[in-house]
Amino acid sequence: MRSEVFLKKSLYLLSFIVVLLTTIICFYSVDIVYADSNIYSGVLDDLKEDSTFSTRDYPLISDDYSLEVIQIAESVDKELLVYVYQPSGGKGNLTGSSINISETEDLSFKNYKLSLLNSNGVFYKYVVNDFIVSDYSIRYYYISSIFRYFDASIDKQASGGNSISEVSFSVSKQYRFLSEADNYYCDVIEFETISITDKFVGYVRYSDGFKLFSSGACDSHFVAFDTDKPIDSLLEADVYYVQQLYSNNLFSNVEEKYAYLKYTDKVVHTGSGWGAGVHKWDRIESVEQFLSENEIKQKIYTGALLNVSVGTGLSSESEAHLKSNKWVLRFAETSYTSANASGWETKSGTIVGDVTILRLKFEYDGNVYNLGVVDNKQTGSIDPIIDDGKVKVSLTDKGKRLLGILLFILAVVVLLCLCPSLFVYLLNVVLWIVLLPFRLVGLLVKAIKNGPKRNSGEQ
Repeated sequence: MRSEVFLKKSLYLLSFIVVLLTTIICFYSVDIVYADSNIYSGVLDDLKEDSTFSTRDYPLISDDYSLEVIQIAESVDKELLVYVYQPSGGKGNLTGSSINISETEDLSFKNYKLSLLNSNGVFYKYVVNDFIVSDYSIRYYYISSIFRYFDASIDKQASGGNSISEVSFSVSKQYRFLSEADNYYCDVIEFETISITDKFVGYVRYSDGFKLFSSGACDSHFVAFDTDKPIDSLLEADVYYVQQLYSNNLFSNVEEKYAYLKYTDKVVHTGSGWGAGVHKWDRIESVEQFLSENEIKQKIYTGALLNVSVGTGLSSESEAHLKSNKWVLRFAETSYTSANASGWETKSGTIVGDVTILRLKFEYDGNVYNLGVVDNKQTGSIDPIIDDGKVKVSLTDKGKRLLGILLFILAVVVLLCLCPSLFVYLLNVVLWIVLLPFRLVGLLVKAIKNGPKRNSGEQ
């Protein structure tokens, strides 16, 4: 009996040990899986690893909505991390949106999206999306600017039909990372940038000429701007923008684009339709040159019945916005078509937006400068500032009178067709009106004949 009791207790104990071991193994298995996922340390913990860092250098300023890059770091997973001081803290729930980085000294900037990892008060930690740290022993990061999303409650919106999507802030720092054997460190120096002080985004529509049942055009997209540094001649420019194709209410995915412009680049557009003109322009122009090339006025043809105008010239508002700038970058051309079949009109084209200038190479006072640019992301109006193929038809006064008569006759004909008996009645009325003068003359003659006659014997 005792042996049986002992055996049962031993089995219970063994079962308990098995269950306990299984639980421990499962617990550590879950913990191992969790450790393999992307776990990021806190922003303040990272910053405090620098002995020179002090939170007192970064006070809370509730009405300061700027972004300031404190430091960047490379993770063991070859990610690039960005540590940012945002003085307003959590007020307004502002977050960084993107950043301009070049990995070479010739300043070939790319715009990268940012993802927020965590924050603590005025300190924010971001990861640079789609960026992989290279395997070079020496790595350079030239950062010209960082962006946050536009907020209408604190930011001033652009005018002239333009809108701002992201606001930029200067970084102007070059970071150098060195990793050789057991030697790993980072140093930072400042480099010069140039800021955009005024800006106007838009496009000009050049007609492809007349085509049966359809019309086409070339949309020439541009950005006009001025800077905080003087420029004698502009040599090169890099532009970032996004585009989206559309056909009526159907839209494609948004594509990121880059345009690399030189002052020697030229563009020629000749429409394939009847009566199309030839248009030429430089990729990089002064505002004066742009205005002289696009001095499109309405062509008005006056006839006896119709007035026809072709083309819409530059509005006074658009002209004022252009003249407040100095340079124009004509960075892209897209096609536009409009077709009409069986009364159904189809319009297809390309929407261009989020335009920002990344780099400018220019000459001033005999010296050549190649600088990164601090510039917002901005989108122009959906309508062209100039359309040299838009046709407008209107009636002259004589044409309006003739149209009124024709409409009256048409209305009478339709009415008589709908009610034939009314035709007989109206015909009798018309005949009565027409014959009325003759009847009146007849009555007058009869009255004269039947009037009183004078007696011939009267004295």
